[in-house]
Parts: sequence; structure tokens; C-alpha cells
Amino acid sequence: MQSWASAGDSTYDAAVKLGKLVEEASDGRLIITPYNAGAIIPAGKEFDSVLSGTVEAVHGAPAWTLGYFPGAIFYNNTVGGLTYNQQRMWLNKEGLELARKNYKPLGAHYVGPLTPHNAEVFMHSTKPLDSVEDLKGFKARMGSAALNEIFARMGAAPVFLPGGEVYEATQRGIIDGFEYVTPSVNWGMGFQEVADYVYLSPSRAPTDAQALFVNQKVWDALPKDLQVIVTNATFQIADEYYTEEIVNDAAALIEFENYGSKVRKVPADIEALLFKTADAYYAEQAASDPAYKEIYDSVMAWKKVCSQFNIQ
Repeated sequence: MQSWASAGDSTYDAAVKLGKLVEEASDGRLIITPYNAGAIIPAGKEFDSVLSGTVEAVHGAPAWTLGYFPGAIFYNNTVGGLTYNQQRMWLNKEGLELARKNYKPLGAHYVGPLTPHNAEVFMHSTKPLDSVEDLKGFKARMGSAALNEIFARMGAAPVFLPGGEVYEATQRGIIDGFEYVTPSVNWGMGFQEVADYVYLSPSRAPTDAQALFVNQKVWDALPKDLQVIVTNATFQIADEYYTEEIVNDAAALIEFENYGSKVRKVPADIEALLFKTADAYYAEQAASDPAYKEIYDSVMAWKKVCSQFNIQ
């Protein structure tokens, strides 16, 4: 199993924990050997390789599969979308069934969100973002084609980079800023050393997740009890990871401030433009793709239920 993450990333540690838990739960009948990003296949090409069978499983962002399945964005992060608590319940309801329905014809089994996140840092930046005008031409690393399109429409100049290249690209001035994950993950990656500003807002990504995918033929060849063990272990690690990350995020924000990072809230006009632009983008995609629309409608219906009962 190759992970999207470098060895210094806490999400990679979760992939290692998954292997240990599955080995223990299966009494040694199934061994999952994790590799960090780029160890077997080029970083960013994980999903292609699990489809081809170059690797048997990958731990990576559903957003990196959009070229095959545009609706996968709802299993990663969506502007104004579900929080992880809400998404976790949606996966119990119908979200998991819809994911597997769409990934199976491609040749991959979506097991579940191995490393789900709290609301992400909106942007680490080398420049101040005081208003919409500061986004004009802003070279921002984005982690998905969807975010690239949304931020391009907002006037930014987004680029896609694998996570392991973000630090150096910022240090060399190739990009002005980047979205990555949450404060605790990002502190561990040393981003405070290359970007002075930390902009906070749950608007861009109320949650995010890297999921576990297994080559469909490999998955189908597993005995049913081992399939259950892998699935249960994935969700157990996910819940543990999420809870631990929230605690660590609170501590990490203090670390950023003590370091001298300028921790700021995203200006209201940027948030307003982001919501307006994203809503139009998602509606366009839903109108042209029945599979996308099915998931979009399901997410929006569940979000409405969560709002009705104040489920955060």
C-alpha cells in the first residue's frame, strides 16, 4: 500500500497503524505493508497504479481521482460542504454505497476515509490576503481539479502539486501560498518556516479525508472475514485519527502563534465570493453528470437534515 503522504506526515503514521491493527485482528493472516509517497510509484499517481495493479492498495485523496469520477470530490473536501461528523453519518446512511457503486466499475474498492480531518487551514500564505483583490494572480497550490477551477474563477492562479513538493515550492517562490490539511499536520510539516500567514476558515474545507482504496480484483479475492476486518479497522483508525487531530490542532495553533506566524481569519468578502463561485461550479457539474448529481443531491439533502437538527 502506497500512501499519498511523506514519512514525516501524521497521516502516514495512521497508514502504519492500519497495517498493525489488521495484522493483529486477522491473527497474521493479512499483512498490509505501507510505503510513503513516491516509494514505489510517483507521488500523485497512486490511484492510477491501484487500478493497474502496480500496487494493491493506496491511501490517498479521493480528489485525486476526479479524472475518473468527478463526484469523488464529495468524499474529499467541498466548499461549504459536510463536516466530518456529518459526513461520517452520511457514509452510514448512503454515502458509502454510492462511493462503491461508482469506484467498482473503474476497478477500485473504496474502503473508507482512513484519515479524515477537522476543518482545514484555509491558506498558508507568504503574502497578506486582506480582500478579494489580493487573490488576483495569487499562485496557490490546490489539491484538486475542482478547487483549481473554483479559485481560477475567483481570479487566482492555482496549480496542483503533490503534498511532498509544497514546502520547497513555497520556499523557492514558485507558489505564493497553499492549502494543505489542518494545523497539527501542517505544523509537523514545518510550513511555519516558509509561509508567514495562516488563514483560518472552515469555508473551503469543513473536512477533508484521504481514503483507503484497494484494487477491486485484490479485494474480491479476500475472504469475507478479512474484508470485514479491513473495513472495520479503517473506520476505527479514522475515528481515532480524527479525535486525536482535533486535540492536536488546538495545540498547533498556539505553536504557530508562538513561532511568530500571523494567524488570521479569512476576510468576509473572500468567503462570500468563494461560496458564490463554488455553488455555481457544483451546480454546473451536477447538471452535466448524472452520477455527480446523484451524490450532490444526497449530500445536500443530508446537510439539510443536519441543519434541521443542529448536527455540527
